[in-house]
Amino acid sequence: MSAALARQLERVEALAAARSTAAADRLAAYRADPARLFADGIGEPDPWQAEFLRSTDRLNLILCARQVGKSSVVATLALHTALTVPHSTVVIVCPIEAQANEMLRKVASGYNAAGRPVAARREAVTTLELVNGSRVIALPGKERSVHSYTATLLIIDEAARVGDEVYHAASPQLSASQGRLVALSTAFSKSGWFFKEWTEGTGFRRWSITARECPRHTPEFLDRERRSMGDRWFAMSYLNEFGDDVAAVFSTEDIAASLNNDIKPLFGRS
Repeated sequence: MSAALARQLERVEALAAARSTAAADRLAAYRADPARLFADGIGEPDPWQAEFLRSTDRLNLILCARQVGKSSVVATLALHTALTVPHSTVVIVCPIEAQANEMLRKVASGYNAAGRPVAARREAVTTLELVNGSRVIALPGKERSVHSYTATLLIIDEAARVGDEVYHAASPQLSASQGRLVALSTAFSKSGWFFKEWTEGTGFRRWSITARECPRHTPEFLDRERRSMGDRWFAMSYLNEFGDDVAAVFSTEDIAASLNNDIKPLFGRS
């Protein structure tokens, strides 16, 4: 081997060692503070985003206004899990395929921005698989598509629009692993599993972030949206208020007010 070739080989080996050390340092920093991954991949997190990423609650419901950064923060959590928990499986369920693809794109974007501290084994539209054995899988919200996985982390995006049958098909993914659930959504109708768990469920940590708590929504923008959308849709989209189904004949409040256990039935047992 010539002296020049030997020197070139030494430089390559030194560069590879430096990159390996830098990657290890980044992973250590991300383990110490998951919000650092958000900062490296996207920018400075909002206070609620940093708090969420640093939390360890197993069951989480996130009720958020539009465009407050909920997809970005759960994409960061998905990536953080894949990077720092070898052999983990992160499953992301979205209402439709296009949303699933967009969510994985956010994961891939954060991965590239963070310098790819763990090498990729496979990259596809709906899957990111790393050499540490971890993978992130994004699926459309169809009952038949969410079987056969054991999830370390299960994320359900736009959960208020994901059908009950999809949720009940996906939730067993957490049984054997005792994994984490993160269901995030803007408010929608007063029906379905997400509304029921938000209002009646037990064991969940609930995160509520309205548009007024997001520094990127100006009062002028919100006033314009209210005038354009009307109070009902504005309240669902920006104020975290669930609304009655547009096809409902009677409001939820009117139905509840009509029920009276003190009135005895005319027929049958009282």
